[in-house]
Amino acid sequence: MPRPRSKTRDELVQSAMWVFWENGFEGTSVEDLVSATGVGRGAIYSDFGGKEELFFACLTEYLETFMAAAIETLRSDAEGLDAISDYFDYFIGLHKKRGMPGPGCFIANTMTELAPHLVEAREKIEEHMEMLRRSFLRSIKQAAKKQNSKKGDKELNELARLTVISTQGLWSYARGTSDLTALESFKRSFLTMLEATLGR
Repeated sequence: MPRPRSKTRDELVQSAMWVFWENGFEGTSVEDLVSATGVGRGAIYSDFGGKEELFFACLTEYLETFMAAAIETLRSDAEGLDAISDYFDYFIGLHKKRGMPGPGCFIANTMTELAPHLVEAREKIEEHMEMLRRSFLRSIKQAAKKQNSKKGDKELNELARLTVISTQGLWSYARGTSDLTALESFKRSFLTMLEATLGR
């Protein structure tokens, strides 16, 4: 039986998550983690076995907190493009709170750094992206119905996948700009494009 997670372990993961999120896996040293978490190297190796295991615990924490909350915006009372707008606003709000350049999305950061050559990272990301695609598809179908769109399932699925790729690209872009209005402008333009495409 796995042992229950202690409060100390949870706090360690939450503290370490911010370091990995901002600096990436390679850019974070064990010394950085010791400094950020306030625990010794021994505690990190005792609870996780090493930096890689701690990284994936942090990635899971991110999925269960930030991404779960973001996806919930697509399942809330808002429907169609309003729900997708809320999804953008959730992450733009995080970047506004943290300051620009922003930390991007932990998933998008991991996608570019580790997924190409680490199977476990790629599998986690692929699973998350499929969940996100299905959530966007639900909202896009609602918008299509509201607009009496003639688009078929294949085209709606393509728009859902385009939305996934576009959002991940936007959060990566946020890591290299100090202009928060660029994110807000992209959101408006992208939603206008979606609405126009559904109306064709």
